[in-house]
Amino acid sequence: MTNLYPQEYQPDSRYLLNAAASCNYCRQIPEINLRAFADSQSVGTAVLDEAGDILYVNRAWHELMALRGFVTDFDDVGHNYLEERRQASDTLSSESAEIAAGVKKVLLGDATEFQKDYLSSGPTDDRWMRIHAAVFELPCTRYVVVTREDITETRETFRARKDQAARLQQLLNVTHIFPWEADLQTGSFSFVGEQALNMLGFAIDDWYQPGFWPANLHPEDRDRWLNEWLVYAETQNNYELEFRMIAKDNRVVWLHNLVSVIRENGRPSTILGFSIDVSESKEFEALLKDLSSRLINAQEEERRRVARELHDDLNQRMAILSIELEQLGKTKKPANLNRRIESLKTKAQQISADIHQISYKLHPSKLDHLGLAAAVKGLCQEVSAGGKLAVEFEQKGFPANLPDEVTLCIYRIAQEALNNCVKHSCASTARVVLQNTGKDIHLSVADTGRGFELDSEVMTHGLGFTSMRDRLRIVGGQMQIHAEPNLGTHIEVSVPLAAEAEDQPALKRVAGRRH
Repeated sequence: MTNLYPQEYQPDSRYLLNAAASCNYCRQIPEINLRAFADSQSVGTAVLDEAGDILYVNRAWHELMALRGFVTDFDDVGHNYLEERRQASDTLSSESAEIAAGVKKVLLGDATEFQKDYLSSGPTDDRWMRIHAAVFELPCTRYVVVTREDITETRETFRARKDQAARLQQLLNVTHIFPWEADLQTGSFSFVGEQALNMLGFAIDDWYQPGFWPANLHPEDRDRWLNEWLVYAETQNNYELEFRMIAKDNRVVWLHNLVSVIRENGRPSTILGFSIDVSESKEFEALLKDLSSRLINAQEEERRRVARELHDDLNQRMAILSIELEQLGKTKKPANLNRRIESLKTKAQQISADIHQISYKLHPSKLDHLGLAAAVKGLCQEVSAGGKLAVEFEQKGFPANLPDEVTLCIYRIAQEALNNCVKHSCASTARVVLQNTGKDIHLSVADTGRGFELDSEVMTHGLGFTSMRDRLRIVGGQMQIHAEPNLGTHIEVSVPLAAEAEDQPALKRVAGRRH
């Protein structure tokens, strides 16, 4: 066979066949055996001699080339594979040279096999291909078998699975979830996801120690779950359980577990599941429960106050007025009639004014009849009239028709903010600015009082700020609080007028000097 291999790629002479020295056995190998070997391969296969010349290619080799849109006599018998591989146009020249060099090493005996995946650009499409070369050696001669396989589907499936695994890993990290598996026979974990380290602080190896889970369960949950989790595994294939664990830094972590049971011969052998950190939601539930309790208590206290005012004050005064009217009616010729009538009239007017005051505190009628700006202005005047705090009021962009829930929300926040100024700030002056931008309603209440620390219980547990946050949450508003000790307090509220206002966090804490 003519050696078409270029001089620079000539194989090492120590591996060239010496025809004169070749044994009769090698010369007598039927060509049919070589072809049978190649034809038995399910992928495209070519057999090369030690010079790199193609001795035989199977049908799958030609079919793959045809499907790729290449001329079918490319890489055919009699051609030098390395030369054609080096000149191949379906890959980058650097990759073609790398493939040729790799196969050459196998031909020279410097390597037993070579494999490379590469992107092949053909006339019809681009496909991922895998080249593999290995020695096929007989007693007196050697061949190299080259296979070519389309691995596009396999590679894309692997990449899809890898991407899916990466997305799952990211999801577990973001959502504070870790997977686990436990052996029911030993009661120990056989697998724990690495997210557990960040969530509870224990090294993963610690989880595999016998008795780890019971030892780190919250004492109040230990007795219950050590008994019930086995009962669940015996009777159910899937179940949920929730318990507390003590983290390495002594934090209490609530874990909600989704559990599946694997059975062997009808008996549970392994349980596996996902543990979800629900500590924040538990804290939120406790906060809501406490808030609801305090709001109910506040409502009941307000009702008691109104009831006392009605009973102890207005009711008694009305009884006295009724008695005086009755006495006046029984007197045939009352002395000083005009003076007594004027006195009764004055008492009736005072009672009427007090009833109006109680009604105004329950719901200001000005909101319904005059609108938000007038109601807030009247509120500022009322506070100023009390003598403890001089309130300056400024409005921009009013009058305007506003939704009732927005009007009531802004008014109640202004009322609460001014009450706080009077009760707690010890300020002598305050300034209230109400502005309608057409898109939002802005309220600003600033005083020059003693202020407070933003991390104090006033912010986290104060009923006034809690009430403000809840009102703003309903209308999709936001509130910023600027405060420092002895530097006053500045509350800024913004409520969107758009109908699609989203329910968003109602409070942003901003430390710093008031504006």
